[in-house]
Amino acid sequence: MRLFIAAAALAATTAMAAPAAAQSVTQPQLTASAGYTRFADGSEDWDGHSATIRAGARVHRYFGVEAEGSLGLGSSDIDGVDIGMNHTIAAFAVAYWPVSENTDVYVRAGFGTTEFEVEFAGMSVTDSYSGPAIGIGGQHFFDGKNGVRMDVTRHEYDELEGGFDAVSFAYVRRF
Repeated sequence: MRLFIAAAALAATTAMAAPAAAQSVTQPQLTASAGYTRFADGSEDWDGHSATIRAGARVHRYFGVEAEGSLGLGSSDIDGVDIGMNHTIAAFAVAYWPVSENTDVYVRAGFGTTEFEVEFAGMSVTDSYSGPAIGIGGQHFFDGKNGVRMDVTRHEYDELEGGFDAVSFAYVRRF
């Protein structure tokens, strides 16, 4: 059933996107952002705080791509085991819905990888996990160049028996 729903959603999105994709693109609109992201796995024990940077290219009014990197800030102590997120790297395809000239809501889907470090009994072990990520958010530009964005992204890592959510707030700059 999930596969059927995903296939139907893809077919509907493709049908709606075809006329928009046919419009010409003269130059991509580039953006860069820096901000804070909080990662949480649903437990009350672990959460990851990170500094996040993004670079994006809006190749059409409704479509773009972006890459992001997050650097972990600190770690959580759970029963004497120190668990920290070293970094997360991800790439996304983005679909925008312009609300006004300077405000958009968007959905994004992509793939990411996260490296964790676990320290216990004087030993340190690192491990990486990879998987799909999907999110929703919004952005607003105050003067056409400078703005803010907020999004929520779900990272699905099967190796972790699920994944985690990321909530991000950032300053964004158009070029």
